[in-house]
Amino acid sequence: MPKVTLNSTHEFTKTFHAEDVALFAGLSQDDNPIHLDEAYAKDTVFKARVVHGVLLLSMFSKIFGTIYPGQGGIYMSQSAEFLRPAYIGDELTAKATLTSFEDKKKQGVFSCQAFNSRGKLLLNGEAKILFPKAFEV
Repeated sequence: MPKVTLNSTHEFTKTFHAEDVALFAGLSQDDNPIHLDEAYAKDTVFKARVVHGVLLLSMFSKIFGTIYPGQGGIYMSQSAEFLRPAYIGDELTAKATLTSFEDKKKQGVFSCQAFNSRGKLLLNGEAKILFPKAFEV
């Protein structure tokens, strides 16, 4: 039977490429030129195209649905503060740390951070996850 491990940290690293951003823009219909148009982006505060913030959040979905708690985990809520941009081509790492767990409800709260390869904090937030029933404290 899987165990709940408080303060355990789980990570996922990914690089979003221009093709990923274009696909997401098509799916979401968020075609803001800051994501898609290099000439436009050069004249913004970011000076280059940036990854949609929701793509950064999707990295946590990967953690909760396939890594920890894994198969059967249900995303209940997510807060996020976007602190810095994620640039296309950057290696990004999402880290989720289990900070509390309510055994009766099988609900865990995770602190969530995303970093670029230079160690800069891009996103800070919190998620509530419903664990599969098989987990025990």
